[in-house]
Amino acid sequence: MTEATTEATRSLNVYFDVDHTLVYTTKDASTLRPGAHEAMARLKDAGHSVYVWSAGGQLYSERTVKNHGLSEWVDGCFDKHPRVDPTPDLIIDDDWYLVEKYGGYCVSQYKEVDESDRELLEIVDKLAEREDL
Repeated sequence: MTEATTEATRSLNVYFDVDHTLVYTTKDASTLRPGAHEAMARLKDAGHSVYVWSAGGQLYSERTVKNHGLSEWVDGCFDKHPRVDPTPDLIIDDDWYLVEKYGGYCVSQYKEVDESDRELLEIVDKLAEREDL
């Protein structure tokens, strides 16, 4: 058996929220949270599926993904619905209630442009350290 076949990793369905998690939006602009591209790329490289969802609806999620150049890493966009399929294994969201419900990581609300923000990358680092994946 090779080393690659002995290493069992669990593939996760990871859902990112849009507003105040991935982007800060004003009436004039939408700014992507720093580290979003790298975080999604690392999740995909680790064999996980990446989804984006929003209470603003599927089309809003799709538009956000397209406008911020995230399409190559995103497997699907959805309305934030309790019966979404595939079922989230973990979410990354600014709403602690939803994080408690689904499991995952609660981020501080991204409510102003902050180039020093590293929360998304820190979450991916924590996932990489987990031995149960």
